[in-house]
Amino acid sequence: MAVRLFQFPTSMFCEKVRMALSLKGIPYEAVDARLNDRQPLMEFSGQRKVPVLDYNGQCVVDSTVICAFLEEKHPHRPLYPANAGDRGLCLVLEDWADEVLYQSVHMMRPKEPQEVRQEGERRLHVNLQSLEQWFSGKKEFIFDRITVADISIFAELHYLYTSVKSQVPPNYGNVHAWMDRMRRALNLSSLDDIAA
Repeated sequence: MAVRLFQFPTSMFCEKVRMALSLKGIPYEAVDARLNDRQPLMEFSGQRKVPVLDYNGQCVVDSTVICAFLEEKHPHRPLYPANAGDRGLCLVLEDWADEVLYQSVHMMRPKEPQEVRQEGERRLHVNLQSLEQWFSGKKEFIFDRITVADISIFAELHYLYTSVKSQVPPNYGNVHAWMDRMRRALNLSSLDDIAA
């Protein structure tokens, strides 16, 4: 089996896929899509967006689609709950992370104008308040094991540490405890490390 991931090391969506591959124990070759003006990526996929998975020659685009594809091809070490209701909630949380939480974090990038960064911080605090309540009383992860919801939320918040050079404020203790569990599960020595 030959698996290649066209990606950027600091992309939160690429990190989401790398975490899914790692947690499922699927060996892969990481291809930095920025090299050669994205030419190998464009030759394989016909477009410039990452992440792109080359799964034995089959082209799969978009982190959500890739995670679902990997689950179908490799059902061992499942990343989705078995229960239909929990699975639905997991998918909603994945989408919330990829769309809502992403916007908050993305607005905080240093290259953004100050007013955009401030609005991103305001939105992030609203998001973190929701997560703080959600993680209240959670012993481990969102469900009984790491799911794509955990991966998606972690990838977005982790971007604060790896690229924005910020962090989750210390008053969000439940979020910090969950992030530390995720860090350990992903074998990261610190939150500044990029998940392989």
